[in-house]
Amino acid sequence: MTTPTNTTTSSIDDPQTSPINRELLLLASILIFVFGVAGNGSICYGFCRFHQLRTLTNYFVFNLAIADLLLISTLAAWIVQDFRGNPQDERHLSVLLINMDVLCFSASMLNMAAVSIDRYCAVTHPFTYEQIITKSRAHKVTILIWVYSLAMAGVGVARFLVMNNSDSRIFVTVLSAISFVIPATIMVFTHLCIFKIAWATKQRTQRDRREVESGRGNEIGKTLKLSFNTLVILVPMVTAWGIFYGVTVLEAHCLDCFQLSPQFSVTVGLLPHVTAAIDPIVYILLTRDLRLKLCACSCKLSRNHVSWDVKHFGQ
Repeated sequence: MTTPTNTTTSSIDDPQTSPINRELLLLASILIFVFGVAGNGSICYGFCRFHQLRTLTNYFVFNLAIADLLLISTLAAWIVQDFRGNPQDERHLSVLLINMDVLCFSASMLNMAAVSIDRYCAVTHPFTYEQIITKSRAHKVTILIWVYSLAMAGVGVARFLVMNNSDSRIFVTVLSAISFVIPATIMVFTHLCIFKIAWATKQRTQRDRREVESGRGNEIGKTLKLSFNTLVILVPMVTAWGIFYGVTVLEAHCLDCFQLSPQFSVTVGLLPHVTAAIDPIVYILLTRDLRLKLCACSCKLSRNHVSWDVKHFGQ
């Protein structure tokens, strides 16, 4: 399989790619890495540090952040590999990096589908939500997601090392169908239902102000707000991965039908990494509880640092 990431790496050495493009690629990769580690690392830290943030929705967002951190790390490894000249005797490492994209792709899409189902149940079944989405079920779903993702990555590695990259079209088609088409369909369906309910709720509360005054309207508003926050990170991610694997499927089925420019391949290859870097920052800015906890923690660390400076340098 020739993924856009693999094409990106190969195209960097293409004579058509100018040194300026190479420098821009390095700068973009460094920025993506810094923002990606900072954003996803903050989500992971907040989830592990503060018990109040360990909701079931954030549990799936936490798993999504881990997948994004792996994806960002893969980008850094690709850049290092490229600057080392892509040694031919390290083919196994290149194969591993290519299939890390498969692992992160599957884990990201399935975790986002799990978030969508979680929000759907919270909005459509608010009174039985805690009985439907339990910690035990969330843990089981997480295990299944990572086992499936590892299995697909393992199949990808086996195809390169054992089967000499045979049946590329079959593998890419099955991977795209299970890891993209099905989760994307679930996301679209659940969020259409959520916004249908949101619109109906808005119309009803305008007619009946007592519901708002009783506090139930505020509770519904919080649930819908969280659903909107997840939608904000869902749309860019699905779009980026859709373009990424859309190009991959076209390459696998009809490689001679069109010729991709190195610049286009680089752009397509970086799209998922860009969303993996930006989405967590956007989610933190939109999620009030998470944002306040992280800000409070940052302020506390700053005060401790100032106190340490005064104590040691004031002597």
